[in-house]
Amino acid sequence: MTFLNDLIASFRIFYSNFNAAYGRLINTVLLCLVLFVLAVVAVRTLRLNRRIRRTEVGLEMPQPPRQQAWCQALSQAIQIPTVTGDTAQMEALYQWLQTQFPTVFSSLETTRLPSGALLLRWRGTATGGQKPVLLCAHMDVVPVEGQAWSADPFSGKIDEEFVHGRGALDCKNVLVGLLCAVEDLLQEGFQPSRDLYFAFGCDEETGGEQGAKAIAAELRRQGLAFEFILDEGSNITTEHLGNKNFPAALVGVAEKGAATYQLTVHTKGGHAAMPPAHTAVGILAEAVCRLEAAPMHKRLLPVMRQCLDFSAPALGLAGRICVANLPFTRPLLYHFTRHNDQLSSLLHTTLAVTQCSGAPTANVLPETAQATINARLLQGDSGQSVLEYIQALLADLPVTVEMVSCVEPSAITESMGPIYQTITSTVGEVFGRLPCIPTIMPAGTDTKHYGEFSSHIFRFLPFPCDPQTFSTIHGADERIRCQSFGAGVAFYEALMRKL
Repeated sequence: MTFLNDLIASFRIFYSNFNAAYGRLINTVLLCLVLFVLAVVAVRTLRLNRRIRRTEVGLEMPQPPRQQAWCQALSQAIQIPTVTGDTAQMEALYQWLQTQFPTVFSSLETTRLPSGALLLRWRGTATGGQKPVLLCAHMDVVPVEGQAWSADPFSGKIDEEFVHGRGALDCKNVLVGLLCAVEDLLQEGFQPSRDLYFAFGCDEETGGEQGAKAIAAELRRQGLAFEFILDEGSNITTEHLGNKNFPAALVGVAEKGAATYQLTVHTKGGHAAMPPAHTAVGILAEAVCRLEAAPMHKRLLPVMRQCLDFSAPALGLAGRICVANLPFTRPLLYHFTRHNDQLSSLLHTTLAVTQCSGAPTANVLPETAQATINARLLQGDSGQSVLEYIQALLADLPVTVEMVSCVEPSAITESMGPIYQTITSTVGEVFGRLPCIPTIMPAGTDTKHYGEFSSHIFRFLPFPCDPQTFSTIHGADERIRCQSFGAGVAFYEALMRKL
């Protein structure tokens, strides 16, 4: 009611001002100014609305026997439980790959590194002048313990619609999809004009220190540089930002960095029957609450401005007004997207408290309490700058803050020019007139180890997927639609023909 009363009082003052000296002139100027601003907002918003069209994913339909064979290959790969660190299963997968794709392994130069990672080279017909291209995937998967799967997670079950199992989306679909495409192209006699390299890591899920890092060392030893690099990443979503009328291909042109920080509190221990005013856990809890109550400052990077421009059709009217009238409506944009975790996370560095520890038993005062913070660093921030932010926020508390690990944010690949157009034109060729939207990936990939080899790195999964299915990555009942997987293989084939 206070706001309503204030609003009524403001209108009364405004109305009475017509009777004051010069009041009519001042009110007229104010009204004109307000009307002008509203007119500008309306015109800019209408211009944006004119670009809005209903889109849909048009899947190229491979011949049924080919799609069935591809799905069977993916199913068999899933049945080998290559959880990160299981060297025996990784060896079994390597042996299966050689059997499943005989033409690939007899025609391409194969380098198997001591860690189990693979680097393949498909020689092109051109003698020089064209840089090679690097296509990436990883062979390991995350564990399934503690998850409520409705069926065996490593069964590779195929039903009428889906291939089920761990790795179906992350990322044996990419591994098998690339090799299916190469095998088919080789069997029809196709040869690329430039060299194509394939990098298959063995421990991406734990950072790629043994796999992708070793591949990078080999690439460095050979003195290689690439026209572009393509790895797993953002996907083709059938419901961009929850809008079923607006599917889109999200092309990751950068990825956020990742840093881990540890908060530690040391206090005097003792019996829980005689507690002090604040225990170590209590002090730690206050520190955690401060971090959650003071998120880092939001910033609109140029690539995210472009992402929002293309994503406007998926937004409601309020969101479209904000996007159409940037940068003047930037505070409103931040306000309206604060509950949209997908968008909000790409506008600032995020801090998430993921682990906490205190006393070993319930009746003991902890001498030490610790919490772990997982930070995803937006371009422009660094591990050190975020450390300083946390330290300043907790300066008056007896809390020690240290940085445990850090991978800095990647460079941002330009989303204009012929190289990006190669990706988007291939999307159009396979999936129809689907909008391609550049974005930043909040998660990490093996490309963090390949940044020195190309200034054009893309993170993209060419497999159409609804948000519900995509959310099964790293979760229970991971699966991929058979038609989606077939379309992804068709995309890889089409892309290699262009290279």
